[in-house]
Amino acid sequence: MDKAEKFIDTYNKIDKFLRESENSGSYVTFSQKIKNSKNQVVQRYGDELISLGELRNAIVHNPRYGNKPIAEPYESTVKRIEELFEKITNPKKVIPLFQFEVLGAQEEDFVNDILIQMKKNSFSQFPVFDENKEVIELINNNTISIWLSSQLEEDGTIMTEKVKIKDLIPEIEFNENYRFVSRSTSIYEAYQMFIDQINNKERNLDVIFITHSGKKNEKLLGLITIEDIANQV
Repeated sequence: MDKAEKFIDTYNKIDKFLRESENSGSYVTFSQKIKNSKNQVVQRYGDELISLGELRNAIVHNPRYGNKPIAEPYESTVKRIEELFEKITNPKKVIPLFQFEVLGAQEEDFVNDILIQMKKNSFSQFPVFDENKEVIELINNNTISIWLSSQLEEDGTIMTEKVKIKDLIPEIEFNENYRFVSRSTSIYEAYQMFIDQINNKERNLDVIFITHSGKKNEKLLGLITIEDIANQV
């Protein structure tokens, strides 16, 4: 196939996928499918997809000479529509991309122990677990800073000996500021959760926890921050 044929073939695959996955009628135009789509990838690249649809129309509806289209897309344009087709039909999932052992603590654990782990492993927040290893809160550097400032003596000293995790919980600025998703969630869906939180509550989610089916009573498989995922989408 030449470049125009490859381009049209991939365009048709995207059009078919949208029609079948969202039950669009045959009368619905490509641009309408894009605008009405609930697919997070389609929404993210909507303007670009509509432009590619206009290019398709220019190729298909213009006169042909020697059974060849009057215009042919650049090789980079063909590669781009193929990339978008892959993103739409097979988007990256949060697992295995963000899969790792999540370190946390229980309410009766001492703060010093988790601070050592935070420094050693270069992480800035950790979940607090109950006796069943279920997440009950999230403590981050901001929580620790607020608590430390409240413990500051007049002479500038801070006593942290024998302090437990439960002593930090009252200093959490936004309680339960986290969400859970399943391992099969796409990175675009997860990213949109951060954006929706910012738009709706004017603050960011601290983290998104990943479990097998998105239930909080399941083992944590990993976690995501907005900084982590922004580099992926």
